[in-house]
Amino acid sequence: MKKIFLLAITLFLFTAAYAQVDTVRITAKDLKVKQLRPGTRQYLVTVQTPANPKVLRQSLWNRNVSFENFQGKERLVIRQNWIGADTLSNRTIFSVCEKDFTPIYQTSTSARGVAAFNFYTDKITGSDTTKANAFKNFIMASPAPAFDWELDMETFESLPLKANTVYLINFYHPGSKTSPQYYRYKVIGSEKLETINNTKTDCWLLKIDYSNTNYATFWISKRSQEVLKMEEVFDGVKRNKIKLGTVAGKYI
Repeated sequence: MKKIFLLAITLFLFTAAYAQVDTVRITAKDLKVKQLRPGTRQYLVTVQTPANPKVLRQSLWNRNVSFENFQGKERLVIRQNWIGADTLSNRTIFSVCEKDFTPIYQTSTSARGVAAFNFYTDKITGSDTTKANAFKNFIMASPAPAFDWELDMETFESLPLKANTVYLINFYHPGSKTSPQYYRYKVIGSEKLETINNTKTDCWLLKIDYSNTNYATFWISKRSQEVLKMEEVFDGVKRNKIKLGTVAGKYI
């Protein structure tokens, strides 16, 4: 009986240890930027609304990662080009970070005009050197250094992902009235995702809960660290991002 009791205690302690959730407050030093491979990723983005559940709005997101000279120093440069049938949603985005992913500068152009920002350790400001910048006089305090939320997909590629772990990431969407804050992303498990040529890719499942009913889940390859799929529900609107296995064209 004593042996059975000790065995039960051991099993309980092992199970409790395995289920324990670690929490990591992400800083630049925690990111594994070497996992971020230079090159272009292309995503098919679909949006489905409750009013028209049988209609999918679609666009192609092109995201290119490179390490290149910017203002006399090698830095991480990410270019994005979003294109679709609705030209009002088209955008081009040019982002520059230090090699450790610390944001420095971003400018974007869309039907709304030009939006350009400088990132500092304690604030984000509108760039006063970018021509026709609609946010020239913008300023947002940042008590802790913030990551650029427009680069979330690349940030996730650089995370030290592991089971039973929560990552607190201080994200900020440039120009937003919502100040930088820590968002909670949790590895909720893993899954083999069906990909090209009827193969399956083992992925981490990384989830953020915006509220009780709004959330997003990302499938991130354990082998390449790339985001292969995202499913998001927000106020009844469903959005998916699917990484293309074949390059659709040169749009960067």
